[in-house]
Amino acid sequence: MKTGIGTYLSELLSRPPFSSSATNLHLFSHRPIASPLDQFGIHVTEAPYGLPWFLFRSHRSINRFNLDLFWGPQGLLPLQLRKTIPSVITIHDCVHKAGVAYAPSVTYNLLHRHFLPRAVRRSSKILAVSNFVADEIREYYGVPPRVLEVTPLGVGPRFLLANIDSTRMSQVLENFQIEPPFVLWVGTLEPRKNLGKLLAAFALLPSNVRRRLMLVLVGKKGWGQKKMGSLLRTLSEDCRVRLTGYVKEADLPYIYAAAQVLVFPSFYEGFGLPVLEAMAAGCPVIASNTSSLREVVGPAGITLDPTSPAEDWSQSITTVLSSSELRGQLQERGFLQAGKYEWNSCASHTYQVLRDTAKQA
Repeated sequence: MKTGIGTYLSELLSRPPFSSSATNLHLFSHRPIASPLDQFGIHVTEAPYGLPWFLFRSHRSINRFNLDLFWGPQGLLPLQLRKTIPSVITIHDCVHKAGVAYAPSVTYNLLHRHFLPRAVRRSSKILAVSNFVADEIREYYGVPPRVLEVTPLGVGPRFLLANIDSTRMSQVLENFQIEPPFVLWVGTLEPRKNLGKLLAAFALLPSNVRRRLMLVLVGKKGWGQKKMGSLLRTLSEDCRVRLTGYVKEADLPYIYAAAQVLVFPSFYEGFGLPVLEAMAAGCPVIASNTSSLREVVGPAGITLDPTSPAEDWSQSITTVLSSSELRGQLQERGFLQAGKYEWNSCASHTYQVLRDTAKQA
């Protein structure tokens, strides 16, 4: 199942210049992976846990090769990577600095707090996926501007409304037992996503509005699920909430395009791909005004403080749902904003940095 970093890698590696037959790339993994292209060398060492394997054991495979450069696309580096191999890392967020409550897990938090500074010092270049993350890297690690490159993520053509086949939409919705009209959220279910605020806001919608709506939560379970279960049990019977679990990339665009609005009250994001994908698919967005979401949503959506009362979020949802004119305006702004982010640009910029760094080593 691909989530953030998996999507990032697959999108970049399937595009030029990475996809060129002249490119000689080796992929190292702790589990079998589908190669984006035939010319990639795939090296798999089976291990139950990816992060410990990467940090403490992956060097056994990597150091056997005469590499010009090693790229750590998840922000870390193998601890015993051969010193003669120059390195570049991509940092997607500094959520480990935001507190244990925001990190994907306690283990994740501790490992990144301890080992990310080492990777930063070891790297010749550091890629940040947003200006917000670049600012955090400068603040936390004192990285000089010449070392940092901002390579914003993109949105794939499958998410563009013009490429979404409306005749297949009803089948996808039926497969996931989603009944229109519905309010949508997409991500990994974990505390920093602030889903308690979304559930409370949905419950506060006017009864005549709420009863005809479904709240759809798309994504795999993360940690902190006990609290989520408790919140769901407190909702009244006329609050219809559908948890779909993980949805494949091929199906996700149809769900975005069918939704009335995406509501994304996250406390912290390094980028926030769901808001970008939603805008590309013509879905209006209501999101937090914090972290990277401020720059990714830009002027295209309605933004609120994630700590604002649930009543404020509920009122924003009601406003969007009740005005077709406003939805149309948000949709048009969303198309323009999403058009600024392209995977081809991200791939080209990233490859240029990797190539230049290897040449300068």
